[in-house]
Amino acid sequence: MSAIAAHCGAQAAPGGAARIARMLDAMHARGTERHVLAPPRDAAPTSVVIGAVRHPWETTDSGADTSAAAALGTRTLVADATLVHRAALRRALDSRGAPAAAGAGDAALLLALLASHGEGGVSLLEGEFAFIQHDAASGRILAARDFAGSRSLYYAHVGGVLLLATLPGALLADPAVSRALDLATLASVAAGLWSHAPSTAYRAIRELPAGHLLTWTPGHEPETRAHWEPEAHVERRRRPLGEAAEELRALLLTAVQERLDPTAPTAVSLSGGWDSTAVFASAMEAGRRAPGNPGAIRAVSISYPEGDPGREDDTIRAVLGHWQATTHWLDVDAITLFDGAAASAARRDGPFAHAFEHWNRALYRGARAVDARVMLDGAGGDQLFQVSDVYLADLFAWGRWIELARQWRGRGGRGLRNFYRWAVRPALPPAVQRGIAAVRRRHPPRDHLHREAPFWFRRSFLDAHGVMEREASARPPLPRASRVLHETHAYLRFPYFSRILSQLHGFAQEEGVALRSPLLDARVVTWALRRPWSERADRAESKVALRAAMDGLLPPQVLAPRTHRTGITSAYFLRQLRGPGRVLVEGLLDDSHLASMGMIDLRLMRRAWDHVLRHDDDETGARLFFTLQAELWLRAQADVAGSAP
Repeated sequence: MSAIAAHCGAQAAPGGAARIARMLDAMHARGTERHVLAPPRDAAPTSVVIGAVRHPWETTDSGADTSAAAALGTRTLVADATLVHRAALRRALDSRGAPAAAGAGDAALLLALLASHGEGGVSLLEGEFAFIQHDAASGRILAARDFAGSRSLYYAHVGGVLLLATLPGALLADPAVSRALDLATLASVAAGLWSHAPSTAYRAIRELPAGHLLTWTPGHEPETRAHWEPEAHVERRRRPLGEAAEELRALLLTAVQERLDPTAPTAVSLSGGWDSTAVFASAMEAGRRAPGNPGAIRAVSISYPEGDPGREDDTIRAVLGHWQATTHWLDVDAITLFDGAAASAARRDGPFAHAFEHWNRALYRGARAVDARVMLDGAGGDQLFQVSDVYLADLFAWGRWIELARQWRGRGGRGLRNFYRWAVRPALPPAVQRGIAAVRRRHPPRDHLHREAPFWFRRSFLDAHGVMEREASARPPLPRASRVLHETHAYLRFPYFSRILSQLHGFAQEEGVALRSPLLDARVVTWALRRPWSERADRAESKVALRAAMDGLLPPQVLAPRTHRTGITSAYFLRQLRGPGRVLVEGLLDDSHLASMGMIDLRLMRRAWDHVLRHDDDETGARLFFTLQAELWLRAQADVAGSAP
């Protein structure tokens, strides 16, 4: 995982090389090796300069070109990429008479594909990527991110100059980019809302959304559009579960095999949940089928104390025993979520913080402890292989009353109010829902994916800055035909989730590890989107197809239905918030920049904090966390401004 940047100006714009040097310097934590490319000398004169940084340990394949930069004719390209299913890319190149050179790395493959297929080549890419291409013949810039958003990319268009970079801090290193804050986005982040992209906390900086590409030519505004749209239909013809499970199993084995380190151990973040255990089992099976592969599979697991709802130690041991493997154990209570919180906030490029940053960093350090530079995780499993009770609304809408009653009873049907909320109301046309709300003299109901700002945010501030209106407008269009698809599309496309994923990849890279997520393989995602609800939920069971796909690869007691959820991190989070985090929260309650701006009401926030101290309410605790982290970040910005000459 590299970091990339570009300075793209009109012919007369000066200082491109010096300005991109500052941008790359600002991303030194992402790499020490530098690649800077200017247009070829015989091209039309421009001031476009693109560059990348990466660490020496980052490799893609034994003996392959591992450069993050490539040049071909009048085209230059820098990439932060880990491409998979490379054989398919080579076939696409061969079909256009443009075979890739033997041993070509990801940047060279990307450039060859774009040269032969144009923008359409982006839809053929599989894996994790963000790239910037410049064609000196046309002066055109093309940039893109993968659909999951694992690699970030930000841009600013100032005075006719386009700047792009992996991190906002690199753009801020350019003196032309204003540090003026966007208060609506700041409030959105502090409130823990989901759709605060493409805007950022800085008015001058935008985020290129996941699954989008950007084009620009001198003298024009940058344009963005989606290059990926998730499947919007479900296979109604129900194939036997065994047949579907075999297909999924083959896809998972391939997805994992594509992401293994071929020359060194690969670590797997192994919990007791069905997602990471499926990845671990697939990795072990892939190694068994290819015994010549020199890379070993090494598990890293977090142990929770007895009685903690996060504890899955026994399940993890059962998985390890099945494969005669071991794991590198980490003690969860030795991981402090609020370690150096103020200093971390000062280093961040924005107010958004991952609640489990240090928890994840501990896993990545665990990978390094077992000599791995690549780690696989189970990200994507919840989005793709399970569903909330909203699937009941599909049964209601389709008139499948007997099946609806069966499912409702099997899920422990919890009263008419809940039945109306999950099965009836989501299936009603929006006009009918509005009419019912008007009769009852209430606001129109929101779906379960809607988030309101917590009660300690001042409505006057939210209204004055259009926070909730922007939140609604940033929400991507979602399919209406199926509530199951509606929910899945939301989890794949809401900006919040790609921001989480890109942060995880950044944390891993800073700890010396390349993070890869096999369950977010494009082929696995397409398969999951097409499959019916019954392979995600059946009465009290969940992840039906995923568990069936692992039959024989995981022990029966691991795949069996569970009477209660495990692996829940809420108790650990609340222990950390009430313990090491308490002094930070209560410091915010004494003196708050957000309060002085009129954004929050400290009296109401104290009430929320008192509630969290007395009750195990991790949802309110999480919202307090986001407000706290935005406050810490804002204080750091004020300190920087105050120290400026």
